[in-house]
Formats: sequence, C-alpha cells, structure tokens
Amino acid sequence: MVRPTATAPRAQSAHALALDLWPALLADPTHAPQTLATAAVETIGPRAQAWADSIRAAYPQATPESLARLATRRFARSAALRAGLGAVAGPYAPVALLTAAAITHAELVLHLAAAYGKNATDPQRADDLVRLFPKGWLAAWAAVRIADRAWPGLSLATAVLGSRNAIEDAAVRARRLYSEVSQPSQESGSS
Repeated sequence: MVRPTATAPRAQSAHALALDLWPALLADPTHAPQTLATAAVETIGPRAQAWADSIRAAYPQATPESLARLATRRFARSAALRAGLGAVAGPYAPVALLTAAAITHAELVLHLAAAYGKNATDPQRADDLVRLFPKGWLAAWAAVRIADRAWPGLSLATAVLGSRNAIEDAAVRARRLYSEVSQPSQESGSS
C-alpha cells in the first residue's frame, strides 16, 4: 500500500481503497480494525490536518478547545444524517450503519487530534481510532431491529439519536485523551 507524503495526500476513490484493503483484510481478519484504522488515517488524516491548519490560519486566536467544539458539532450533525440514511437501508442497515459510524468516528477523532495539535497523519492515530471506537454497537443495533417489529420507526429514531450520542461520547473521550497529552508539552514550552 502506498503511503501518503506530507506534501501529496493520497487521493483515492473508495472503490480503489477497498480493492487495496481487501487482500489485507482477508489475509489477517483478526487485525481488521487496525488495518481499517490505518487506512482511515492515510485517507482522512491529511484532510483533518488541512482543516485544522486552515482554521488556525484564518483564526490565529482560536484555541484547541474551540476547534474541538467546532469539529464535534460538525460530525455530530453528520452522524445523525448518515445514521438516518443508513437506518432505511433495509436488510443492509447494520452494514450501512456500521460503515457510516466508523467513517464518522474516524473523521471526528482525526479532526480532534489535529485540533489539539497532534499530527492527524501519524500512524499512532490508528491506535487512537481503535481504542476510542465504541464497543457493543452491533449487539445494540440487533436489539433495536427486533423492537422495531413491534414499534415501526423505532430503528430510524434510535439510529439518529444513538449515532449523535455515540459521536458526542467519542468526542468527550478523544478530547480528554488529546488535551491530557497536549498539556505537558504546552507547559514545557514545546508544541
């Protein structure tokens, strides 16, 4: 897999990326979360870094916390929209929702890393993505789908509200991680 450089971020279609990842996922499915997280860092990381750099250039007085709030609001809205669309995907809803949640989660965490001055393209961010991804998501969705038979429309409402809450929870955990990591370096005078 070709790694992006700092000056030329990888511009690859979703189809080409899936073709690149498929052999690695089949060869070692136990490491699928790490493989997918690494691909997310390579693909989304440069955009997240560019976003934070452009916001800082436009608003030099912006604090990491204000950038983090901006990113959280952006991706909470995105999560709700993607979940609403994914929830109506019929039998493919679990796959659509998991994919949408994973992409939104990766976008959020990488944007928050960049907001707190961390390099969003650093391979360490893949470990952060895996560590901060919510657990037990598929089991919860299965329970909602069963309840949806009794109360039609429940899965749509749950998907929209649940995805927004999951993103806000991930934001809290990521902000805690990156602000704790950032504070010692700020106290010592380095960035």
